[in-house]
Amino acid sequence: MPLFIQLLLVPILSMFCVLCLAETSSTTATTVTRAANGKQIALKPFTAVYAAKFSGFNVTATRKLTTRGSDWQLDFSVESMFANINEYSRFSIKNGQLTPLHYQYHRTGLGKNRHTELDFEPAQRRIINLGNSRYTLTDVPADIQDMLSYQLQLGLDLAAGKPSLKYAIADGKKIRQYSFRLIAKEQVQTPIGLVNAVKVARVQNKAERVTNLWFAPRWNYALVKLTQQEGSGKNYQIILTKLAINGNPVDGES
Repeated sequence: MPLFIQLLLVPILSMFCVLCLAETSSTTATTVTRAANGKQIALKPFTAVYAAKFSGFNVTATRKLTTRGSDWQLDFSVESMFANINEYSRFSIKNGQLTPLHYQYHRTGLGKNRHTELDFEPAQRRIINLGNSRYTLTDVPADIQDMLSYQLQLGLDLAAGKPSLKYAIADGKKIRQYSFRLIAKEQVQTPIGLVNAVKVARVQNKAERVTNLWFAPRWNYALVKLTQQEGSGKNYQIILTKLAINGNPVDGES
């Protein structure tokens, strides 16, 4: 693949890797937990499709939440002309807290292929890197997340109104710390329709990069839009194009 194409697609594909944020609900569902403020929060199966376009290149991402017996699985895939990403997280949930059990990431294209597979052992507070035991982590935080589950946990915490949005995340080699903060309420126009949304910003040490996300309470706190501005002045945007919760397509405010 020509280098200039790699340079164009890497920022877009990197943005898609933060897309798997939560679909939550305050109504009855297969798994229901209760937040500290007494509001019920439920995971429901969903399928969401996102799109981005940059310098003439179209990229599509799909994420899907399904049940696996008493556990849940969140699948994420990105397709483009030059690269593909397939990723999933299997986890359990109790009292509003997700516990990762297995995580897998596979990318082809964009130069060297990449594969990461992790087994989580919550009782031992250990994470085993199945591809490279050198990166096995021990004595990890009890609330550790993987690169998909933390995004689902963020959505649950937003719906519950939790003031702290900070997460310890295992990326396959080390533990990362991610933080977010609430900004404002705004209306967002999507291909599905207009929707009232809550704007959230990722808190980053790199001042030259600004990442904003919009979640729609009406659509069970689905992520509807994500923007990223680089210090170079380049801007990227991802937008929700289709969403079905429990197999039912959603519609906008108007």
